[in-house]
Amino acid sequence: MSNAKATELLTAAGGPGLARASELLTSAGVRGLAGALVTDDLVVLPVRHHSPACALVVRRVLAEQRPSVVLVEGPRAFDELVPLLTHADARMPLAVYSYARREAGQEQDRWAGYYPFCDYSPELVALRGAVEQGIPARFIDLDLAEQRLAEHRAAERPGDERQPESLLDERYYRHSAALRLLGERLGCRDDEDLWELLFEADAGTTSTIEHVERMAAYCSLARTDSSAAELAADGTTAREAEMVWHIGAALAERKPGDGPVLVVLGGFHAVAVPELLEAPPPRPEFPAKGITADAALIRYSFQRLERLNGYAAGMTSPAWHQHLWERLTDDQTDDEDPRTAALLTALLDISRDLRVDQKLSLSVASVGAAFEQALRLAELRDHPAPLRSDLLDAVTSCFVKGDADVEGLRITAACNRTLTGDAIGTLPPGTGTPPLVNDTFERLHRQRLKVDSSIRQTTSLDIYRSAAHRRTSRLLHGLNLLNVPFATKTAGPDFVRGAGLGRLHERWDYSWSPLTEGALVEASVFGSTLPAAVLAKFSGILADHRESSRRSDATAAVVLLSHACVLGLHTLTPSALDLVHTTIVEDASFTNTATATARLALLWEAREPLEARFIDDLPALLRTAYRRVIYLGRELQGGQAAEATEIVKALVQLRELLGSGLGADLDADLYWDLVDRLQHEYGVPLVRGAATGLLYSAGRIGSAQLVEQVSGHLAGGVAPADAVGFLTGLLSTAREAAWQEDELLAGLDRRLADWDLRTFVAHLPELRLAFAELTPMETDRVASAVALLHGRADLGPMIKRDVSDHEVQRNLEVAAQVAMLLAGDGLAAWSQT
Repeated sequence: MSNAKATELLTAAGGPGLARASELLTSAGVRGLAGALVTDDLVVLPVRHHSPACALVVRRVLAEQRPSVVLVEGPRAFDELVPLLTHADARMPLAVYSYARREAGQEQDRWAGYYPFCDYSPELVALRGAVEQGIPARFIDLDLAEQRLAEHRAAERPGDERQPESLLDERYYRHSAALRLLGERLGCRDDEDLWELLFEADAGTTSTIEHVERMAAYCSLARTDSSAAELAADGTTAREAEMVWHIGAALAERKPGDGPVLVVLGGFHAVAVPELLEAPPPRPEFPAKGITADAALIRYSFQRLERLNGYAAGMTSPAWHQHLWERLTDDQTDDEDPRTAALLTALLDISRDLRVDQKLSLSVASVGAAFEQALRLAELRDHPAPLRSDLLDAVTSCFVKGDADVEGLRITAACNRTLTGDAIGTLPPGTGTPPLVNDTFERLHRQRLKVDSSIRQTTSLDIYRSAAHRRTSRLLHGLNLLNVPFATKTAGPDFVRGAGLGRLHERWDYSWSPLTEGALVEASVFGSTLPAAVLAKFSGILADHRESSRRSDATAAVVLLSHACVLGLHTLTPSALDLVHTTIVEDASFTNTATATARLALLWEAREPLEARFIDDLPALLRTAYRRVIYLGRELQGGQAAEATEIVKALVQLRELLGSGLGADLDADLYWDLVDRLQHEYGVPLVRGAATGLLYSAGRIGSAQLVEQVSGHLAGGVAPADAVGFLTGLLSTAREAAWQEDELLAGLDRRLADWDLRTFVAHLPELRLAFAELTPMETDRVASAVALLHGRADLGPMIKRDVSDHEVQRNLEVAAQVAMLLAGDGLAAWSQT
């Protein structure tokens, strides 16, 4: 259909009724396209991937005509999974998880994707019908790697690594300006409402050719918004060339007297088939070298099928459509309107959720009123049957008795839960699930973690006192190492980064999702059991570290050692310890080695919850690291402001190390000699100030020496930036000096009085940062001391809240202008009084 024809159809749209919409969507141009899609030799059914209406048409065509072959959109590699998908014991929703890797020199491309199925997926209905009738059935699309390579080739961009995504994508419908305008003309709220009005509301009552005509118009309108360049860039052109090649091959194989070739194809692609068959494009070719790929059948859930949860080809409210599908295909309910029955079922389920889970009292009369109102709304809006929007409006009107912003939200949430559903599929016998998947779920069950529900759960682990909880912790950390999305640690000690070690419990949020099984399938390359897979993955990480540019990074090596302990990989700790020893000897960075040394001490203190009691070599390794860091500290020369903050941090870490139990065996004099040298010789005032504070806090210099240092660095001959830097360093390691040493505040007060306004404002942020570590009580003590310097009892309000930032800035500008004018009149000295 041309752009001009699509515009003509949209312009012709008049009223909101379905009759007018049907007239719009069955014009002569569309009938011609539909006639090319449905012939004696070939039947191409344009479908939406999870549509009961489209699935009913597929079911009817299979019953009325015995095709010679059934071709379905989907990667060719899925053919071997058809027996499992159509097995009598397979319970939907399920999905095929496909993944592929390509080795390209030193780089690797990784792709993964899902192809979900539910009972009303037209593709699954086609496969089930073909198997029941003994008709050959196969998939005809490019495989996953080929699809991704087609995108990369067309867009001329390098390969990348993606998160698993759907192999079915209907974004063209949602982004279509033509369909959006059509929905507005028909009074629909969104594209889902438009779809349900045009196709689902009268599903099963339209003829095959009428349904194909509607689909042809709908999909053609969506296609008019996409240019040939866009279709080539996202791989659509290559995919359609592949699928048309298979259709042509099936037509060539068809013998006289055979039934037609049945093709079940996403409508966006289907409407292009007749034109492509007239002039078939060459079949795309892709290099197979260096590519490994596989696919597996996994469980899926209605929550993942829900479009509102991000599924690119999802329809809103899978459970609602499941109700419709079951009623529409139930041969025992001929005397009952299936849509009315589905409506009543949904209302009863929503009311049950509100009564049981939300503890809201609902009368039978309210449910009856909602049912009646949904029917009347559909009639008023000229809908052939109640739509989902009619149901929601009726529920809101009849169930919400209180505040719409409180009770209304609870009822809306109940509707979403009920209409989305919580169904999870069941794999049929003989699926051949990778052993790693089964082993992992057995271990999770053993640790009493729920893996049969997609509802988020929380568990608290007492890793200090419970061996069982430590096993659970290692299990969850291992899944994270394998990049399996299952659990997230939200609180607790972090032994790898050395943070929060005072906490006794780990808190984890977890929930199963299809992503969990998909990632486990892909991780099966590492081993058949979870411990084996974690061991293999971490061994590879250790090996990569030895070969990488970070092989001399002492902190990174200690992180790996700590991570091995957290994972319970105690067999690898000797190798990790050896790596730490090597890197500490080779690392030439004082700050990096100091951090590594401090973390070694923390690891020793945490050996009980990590069950790493056998790391007997750790104290000796710590002594080696300590001597190495002291040596590197003595080599510090000159001074770079950029690394000064890290040097101060390293000095503080070493001081804390000496105060720990393991630090008692270290020679503290080596450290204090280093600090004394930095105080006198290092070129950056921040470091000299921090060293002075360390010596003062340890009692190694007295008040007189401290005052001497402070006075020297706050003297008028010292640059303001250096004075502020020294003060910041001093207070970062000995903030008690701010209120214990009067001369410090007096000297700072004198220095600030010497500065002009511009200098003060320029250094005010650094001054505020210098005092930022003080507690509110300590700040009050400093404020009282400053007030006494000026003969006052207090400084008054410390914060003026009735002045905005803009006013402050404007006042500063005015003050600067006044000072400039006074200086011009020779009154600069007067302005300073």
